[in-house]
Amino acid sequence: MVVIVLLLTAEKLLIDKDINIQRRIDMDLLSRSMNGTVVYAVMLPMVFWPFDFYLLQPMLSTVFALSMLLISILRGFHKLLTKQLYRYSANLWRNLFFFLSLCHAATLSTFFVFSIYDERFTPIIHVTMLAIGGISSGAVVALIPRIKFCLINLSVLLIPSIVAGVIINDKFPYEGMLTLYFGFIAMIGVRSSEEYIRSFKIELKLDEQKSELERQGKIDALTNIYNRGYFNIELEKQWEYASRLKLRLSLLLIDVDHFKSINDNHGHLLGDACLVHIAKIINQVGKRETDLAARFGGEEFVLLILENEGDDAAKIAEVLRHKIENSPFQVDGKSFPVTVSIGVASIQPSHKIDSRQLIEYADIALYKAKHQGRNLVIVHTN
Repeated sequence: MVVIVLLLTAEKLLIDKDINIQRRIDMDLLSRSMNGTVVYAVMLPMVFWPFDFYLLQPMLSTVFALSMLLISILRGFHKLLTKQLYRYSANLWRNLFFFLSLCHAATLSTFFVFSIYDERFTPIIHVTMLAIGGISSGAVVALIPRIKFCLINLSVLLIPSIVAGVIINDKFPYEGMLTLYFGFIAMIGVRSSEEYIRSFKIELKLDEQKSELERQGKIDALTNIYNRGYFNIELEKQWEYASRLKLRLSLLLIDVDHFKSINDNHGHLLGDACLVHIAKIINQVGKRETDLAARFGGEEFVLLILENEGDDAAKIAEVLRHKIENSPFQVDGKSFPVTVSIGVASIQPSHKIDSRQLIEYADIALYKAKHQGRNLVIVHTN
């Protein structure tokens, strides 16, 4: 019992607070249990038919078989409506799953009690005992993702037969055998659940590592904003999106003024600090969800802006230029002033225009800003 309590505590710690993890466990639970749902629909007729039990006890046969079939049909509908139910309420979906599963377990449990202790079921006693073993072990395997419910389901399946064996004196051997089997299969369930949780944690860790690798693949290592490769991908996506919705797409191409002199006079480490400082300010200015700040290469940065007219992009560029001019970066207690030149271009994307045209226009504007004295914003005019 101590092991079971510890395991339930481990399960609670694993799944209580993460909705996405709960959903994954629930969907795994549903997938693992559906084979059993189909088997339950046809199992009792298969037990009754070879022994002509349906002829000896037509009423009992009909009641049990139809009960199992009806519950299986309801569980089938539950599965079909999973997407809608789960979106509406995960707890409602989960409670319906538990309720229908326990209905199956209670029906089978009643059948097991009758089969073992009611003389009318004597012709099928041996096949029933085989069914008890198969169904109990199958239920444990299917419900491992939720070990607490797994043990409740197992208890509903077997404990009524064990209690009936205690009450009926001449059936004590059956009670003893079922008690041993219950303890054995419960321990297997606990052990399997430990392995399931362990493998689940490993899978989550691998997912986290994969996400981190993906993040590193699109983040510039120095400035911690997006890199050129990710910018190229997002430019194409936003180009297609803006083309469909007839939106404008603007690009700010930003170059740090006299950056070579900063490196030559103060060293590359201070130059790196300068780039980190500039990237942080660009990220602060490009704060909308659709804005994309990235390091374009060397001392050049880009800010991609969706759904802005050209004059709006120019205003954003001027805000950025002014903020950088008035925010010297600090290294070892010393302040170092820095300015940027910015080229701005805006286009109404179309399938007839290559997305690289936007970069070319912004580059032309940046060239003019640098050759007109730097620390300027120049907007390209088509």
